[in-house]
Amino acid sequence: MSIKTKLRNSIAQLLFSSGITSPAKCAHGRLSIATFHRVLPENERKNYPFPGLAVTPKELDAFLSYFTKYFDCNTVSTQHERYLSREKTERPLLAITFDDAQYDNFLNARPVLAQHHVKASFFAPVAAVERHELLWHDQLGFAIMALLKQSDGNQAKLMQILIDAGLKKIDSSSLIMTAVQASKELPLESRLRLVDKLVADSGATQIPEFARIMAFDELKALANDGHEIGSHSMTHCMMPECDDDALKYELTESRRILQTHLNFPINTFCYPNGNSDARTARAVEAAGYGLAVTTSWGLNGKNSDRFRLRRCDMDAKRVHDSNGNFLPALLSFRMSGFYPGLG
Repeated sequence: MSIKTKLRNSIAQLLFSSGITSPAKCAHGRLSIATFHRVLPENERKNYPFPGLAVTPKELDAFLSYFTKYFDCNTVSTQHERYLSREKTERPLLAITFDDAQYDNFLNARPVLAQHHVKASFFAPVAAVERHELLWHDQLGFAIMALLKQSDGNQAKLMQILIDAGLKKIDSSSLIMTAVQASKELPLESRLRLVDKLVADSGATQIPEFARIMAFDELKALANDGHEIGSHSMTHCMMPECDDDALKYELTESRRILQTHLNFPINTFCYPNGNSDARTARAVEAAGYGLAVTTSWGLNGKNSDRFRLRRCDMDAKRVHDSNGNFLPALLSFRMSGFYPGLG
């Protein structure tokens, strides 16, 4: 472990033990929202293109043990309503959210949430649920993995495909992540053409069962459990790049379809990739949603825009000590507002 990491952990412990970063102090009078994506056992996380987006069931259990000890936990719409009503609670309010409606959320997160008696919000990209297909970034990631696993590695071929698509500054040491980030800068049609090209050239048609997205009956089972289902758009597009008609479609059609299939009201929206601006926020409001969440880091205060709420993304490796164990003091430090580089 580096000296920098040791120093960071020591500072985190000192601040936590002194009460400076305690949730009771730092989150008091604010609404906190925690974000998760995939929940995969370690053997599956190793075979997923973006392991940083996944926590194991054991790691989720550690997060929820911490949250239920220091926070009052529930869905984002419930907590937001309680926050606006200025309800006085013994512990600060926190909402638990899961993006992308991945099947592993149903299989692995659901029982851990039940064990802790916690209700959460799950955001579904509706077209992917309807078509039983992976989101574009997962398709791209698995295709790159398949190309790199071929006998000759095909890295030169892969790099040429990315260059021809107009991608720049691709880091070969973290190829998948930088390719995805660079792809987000492409126009929508160019991005989708790149994904199709990579999938075709890699032969990555057999996607692991663990990677699939949830079906409507699984989303309904979660809703019947008391969890909240929200919209994550129709096509998981980046909303600011949509014109007004496309925005309306992404927002209203996804809400209509979810309400039809689930027979539950859909009041919350999650911006794909977290991308939002003033125009998209007003479109969410016009579509009839009560609130929307971004991926901008931070807690929410009384002046926060309810259609651009901030969240804290949960990355297990960033809250582990030198032995790989969950370090509550480090998570408190990261969520406190004092951690360098985080809002």
